[in-house]
Amino acid sequence: MGKSTVLTLTLLVIIFLSIPTSLDAGMTVQLERIEQIGGEHLVNSTMVRVRKFNRTTFTMNGTGILLLDLDETYEANVKVAYSRLGNNQWNEYPMKIGQKNACQAMVEEYQQYQYVFIDNTNLPRIPEGTKRFCPIPKGTYWFRDIAPDASFVPPVVPAGYWRMTLESWRQGELQGVFRVYARLTKGLI
Repeated sequence: MGKSTVLTLTLLVIIFLSIPTSLDAGMTVQLERIEQIGGEHLVNSTMVRVRKFNRTTFTMNGTGILLLDLDETYEANVKVAYSRLGNNQWNEYPMKIGQKNACQAMVEEYQQYQYVFIDNTNLPRIPEGTKRFCPIPKGTYWFRDIAPDASFVPPVVPAGYWRMTLESWRQGELQGVFRVYARLTKGLI
């Protein structure tokens, strides 16, 4: 190999290594709003709000009241929708949590992601390895300055506006819908 070939290959490797990857992109999740549609017999979330914490951060604050113990007869699912422009034209995204009973969801899903907010709420803590958590106890649960980090978001998820919908079911009948709206932004570190 000649000197010019080695120099060209070296230059190409340096250029390739300096191209930012999705792992280099800094992601942020900014809460927009929370809404409850129906389900007033289950949860009173009228005192939970998203508020501006400082110039760049929005946080969830307030107190919600779970009015009933949620046993194995209650089921929940989570659907995620994406709006690239934020114009309320939502496209269902393939990320979702299928319908399962609430107790099973607490052990299989909540336990895995509770680190995102557990220090800022009095929601139940479920230790790793717990096999059963039922019923979910009724009570007053507070949220203080919850600003989720983006560590739980896969790097392939595109930036834009997101809507996460939690549906609550009991014996095949929809009990209530809870939605969280957020904006995901990506930038180079």
